[in-house]
Amino acid sequence: MTAPTTTAPGTDSYRNVAAIVIALAILQAALGGLSVVGPLTLLAQGASPMKIGAIVSAYALGFLLGARLAPREIMQIGHIRAIAGFAAAASLGAASLYISGAMAWWMLVQFIIGVCVAGFLASGESWIADAAPSQSRGAILGFYLVTSKLGFMLGPFLVAGAPAGTATGFLIVAALLTASLIPVCATRRAEPALPSTKPFSPLKIWNFAPSSIIAALISGMVSGAVLQLYAVFIQGFSTASVTQTAALFNAAMIGGSVIATWPAGMLSDRIDRRLVIAGLAVAAGSSALVLALFSSLLPQAAIFAIAALWGAGALSYYGVAVAHAADRAPDGQATSMMSGILMVWALGSMIGPLVASGVMSLIGPAGLFFFASAALFTLVALMLVRRTGKSAVRSEDKADFEPTATTSVAVIELTDLASEEQDASDEPDAGFGSEFDTEFEDAGGRD
Repeated sequence: MTAPTTTAPGTDSYRNVAAIVIALAILQAALGGLSVVGPLTLLAQGASPMKIGAIVSAYALGFLLGARLAPREIMQIGHIRAIAGFAAAASLGAASLYISGAMAWWMLVQFIIGVCVAGFLASGESWIADAAPSQSRGAILGFYLVTSKLGFMLGPFLVAGAPAGTATGFLIVAALLTASLIPVCATRRAEPALPSTKPFSPLKIWNFAPSSIIAALISGMVSGAVLQLYAVFIQGFSTASVTQTAALFNAAMIGGSVIATWPAGMLSDRIDRRLVIAGLAVAAGSSALVLALFSSLLPQAAIFAIAALWGAGALSYYGVAVAHAADRAPDGQATSMMSGILMVWALGSMIGPLVASGVMSLIGPAGLFFFASAALFTLVALMLVRRTGKSAVRSEDKADFEPTATTSVAVIELTDLASEEQDASDEPDAGFGSEFDTEFEDAGGRD
């Protein structure tokens, strides 16, 4: 008789993590695909940029509300049921978008998809945080973030062969959303607890780190607009397949951010993080201006290179802003600051597409990057002004930079800061009480 085989606990933990990471990467691939087929279908139906921007903002509103409300729902029905429900609803929504070209229908369905995506991410990332072995949390966070970005890069290529304005692309997106459930079935771990972090309100964060609020809001506005409306911009100059060109353009932007995130973070550990944010914004703002002015004149290879430089600047400074907020946070409250920053970013991602689409309606597709350039150069000016108001945090007082994502509060639980705060809260004297209230009133904590 053969003895049953057993799996080492550590191996089983990594297996669980890998399964959820793959599921979330497939989800990101679906979102990447939808960022192409959605706007291009609306354009084929005669929609104006303003209409497309309003629909994209409806998705962002759903995501914002979902990020706030999903943990409560997950607590009531459990992670597995939540993931299944969110994925199924999002899949049905993606498949049904082609039914009608009515603006109200698209806004309703995109809102529902936004809620479901936020819920799926909250469920999956809290599962990763719970399953990740403590000694490998940093490596797992990095692996997850890179895999997630690769998924978003792959999605547009999967729909690139679908003719613009047909149902094929939406069916591919719906299939990907359904496929994201398959890896979840491979997990062997009991459902995790939800993250306990409660986000600070923007007002609280402003009292400690105004620069982080500014940077996160503009990051959400710019990335929310560009990553959802770039297909409209591509159609303004592409002479080849619009879907294929859009896929390459998206890959260039995301690839640039992957390459730049860690060097920018490590540099910010050594100098004022606000200066790093300003430098990245200069690079991104200049790239956006070149794209807005010369995209119709440049060869596509040059456009993709400039898009990569834009992504390196505009899509990598959010993590530096989060790190700046963590540096300024009261003891034991860094994760609450980081969570609150995410809510500010989500608010910006709802505002940005509306403003950008308004500019595009006035001056054409190039208005997308004129808007991005103006917002980024405004960020540069504000960071330089803020530097004159408060000295930088000393290098020895900074926490080491850790990359993070604009996905859910749960991903913050994977950071070393979260682990340190959890360890501190387990100690008998780890209370804050009135000491925190006193510190909050101290205006000297502002940057």
